[in-house]
Amino acid sequence: MEVLSQIPKLLDFIDPWTDLRASEMEPIHASIETKILSVDEKGANIVSNLLSSGETWDAIVHLGLCESCEVPKIETRAQNKMSMRIPDNSGRKISEGSLSQDGDLNVSVPVETWVKQGLDVGWELSVNAGTFVCNETFYRTLQTLERQDMAQTPCLFIHLPDFENCTLVDASLLILEIIQRMLFRPVLSVVGGLFTRDGTYLIARRAQHEKHPGKWEFPGGKVEVGESLEQAIVREFNEELSWNVRASPSIGIWHHSLEKFDIALNILPVEFTGTLPDEHDRSGWTSHDALAWRSIDDDSELDWLGNDEEVVLWMRETGYISTPK
Repeated sequence: MEVLSQIPKLLDFIDPWTDLRASEMEPIHASIETKILSVDEKGANIVSNLLSSGETWDAIVHLGLCESCEVPKIETRAQNKMSMRIPDNSGRKISEGSLSQDGDLNVSVPVETWVKQGLDVGWELSVNAGTFVCNETFYRTLQTLERQDMAQTPCLFIHLPDFENCTLVDASLLILEIIQRMLFRPVLSVVGGLFTRDGTYLIARRAQHEKHPGKWEFPGGKVEVGESLEQAIVREFNEELSWNVRASPSIGIWHHSLEKFDIALNILPVEFTGTLPDEHDRSGWTSHDALAWRSIDDDSELDWLGNDEEVVLWMRETGYISTPK
């Protein structure tokens, strides 16, 4: 209740991914409605009932107190379980039970992309919203959104620690940052490494146990919080291929969209450091099952990941890589 009292009713939110996005987005003028929910079955169903009656919101954030937490927790799963250690405020106490036949429910918000950019206030992701009224409230809202064909409406539950671990100012700032990220489509910063030699470039095929198996790409991955682009590509090559490389600055950014977020792909020229690895030794490979040196003039069809092929077209058109004379 104290945190909600600090939240403005009207606020303009600026795109938090403006530095990564392909084109600028206008600020969003938001009206923020707050509700105090009683800690019982009636309170757990208030938002669900409002949704069922036809009310809609562009984003929903539930808040609850977690006295044992040391940092705020962003919950991404509501459990289909009730197990109450103490009675709720109506005196109800369910020792063991389930909430429905629908199983556990997960959020549609791609929170994992936020980790790569970070927030001003410390926090952590959680898949355990407990088994008390907090979890029940979260579950009922997610369940109704799904049943009303509104599953893509962003909805999260935030467990806040007591003020000794997260001040009122920090808690309020975190909530506003989370709302900001829920209102804009996220952009994930990734890196790809470009090896070249004699008019060819190196690409790798994603292994069957990876997302997008069989797709060809420039090896690389996500940029972690606090990493430079160069540090990220050096780490990714070591993790995915067990190769030691050094990187030059990015030669450009290529954008494309996935289902829940956009990708900003930085391509960095790389070269080996130290002893050259055996390119046929797969013992240190973790994410790929094949490598290929492809001629810059080869325009035969290939099953590319994302817009990696656009990088090749750019290299060909600009002469960044040319056919040896």
